[in-house]
Amino acid sequence: MNSSKLKFKDIDGYHALFPVHIQIILEQLRKTIKKVSPNITETISYGMPAFRQNKVLVYYAVHKEHIGFYPTPNPIKYFKKDLAKYNTSKGAIQFPLNKRVPLNLISRIVMFRLKEDNSQIKVNTLAKSKSSVKSETKIYNNNLTIGDKAICNKLAGEISKYLSNSENKIWHGHPVWFINGNPIVGYSKQKPGIRLMFWSGKSFNEEKLGVRGEKFKDASIFYNDEYEINSAELKRWLKKSEKIQWDYKNLIKRKGKLVKLK
Repeated sequence: MNSSKLKFKDIDGYHALFPVHIQIILEQLRKTIKKVSPNITETISYGMPAFRQNKVLVYYAVHKEHIGFYPTPNPIKYFKKDLAKYNTSKGAIQFPLNKRVPLNLISRIVMFRLKEDNSQIKVNTLAKSKSSVKSETKIYNNNLTIGDKAICNKLAGEISKYLSNSENKIWHGHPVWFINGNPIVGYSKQKPGIRLMFWSGKSFNEEKLGVRGEKFKDASIFYNDEYEINSAELKRWLKKSEKIQWDYKNLIKRKGKLVKLK
């Protein structure tokens, strides 16, 4: 049945179009999606059942031989190995009607989308509030590709949130945060990805800050996707950056000798 041009008031009306055995599959899918979070609500969007929090997380639709599941491109890339036996495209997954729908995998995909949506809510909230992210840093981020911009916007928001006493500016061509004139943390676009660097990070003894400076005390990590950023991890590093500092501010005055401040 081609339902693409029909209009429905709700998901119940959509499900009612199909034979009972299809309705059972759709109800399983529906319950699996809604079980992920109490904040997920139902709607009809583009003529399909859709589930949203801030924005639509996923859609689904019945086709002749499969159920089309539409979670946007990122989770399809992220769960590539799990989805290897299914037909996929940039934003769609095909679950054959004659095989069991992988409800556990669907739950994980919805959780992924929920995290994406929550991240976007945080970014939007930070953008609306008075933030220490300077306009020049926003310009730097806006000049990047969509993926790199998302990484940098998230980093800028998190850094400004947890380094509340810092000053942000463009320094040597990229965003850097300072405390009392001492550079603490910054990021830059490089060939391997977006590099997040802590000037005193080598002293943090954090395994994931694995790109270590040879001459000074800096340590870095590279990101190639916004969802590689672990907020709890980043918060811990930022708190350490306040407690552990080397005096880069007076490095020239001391003729290249680096002295520990804290």
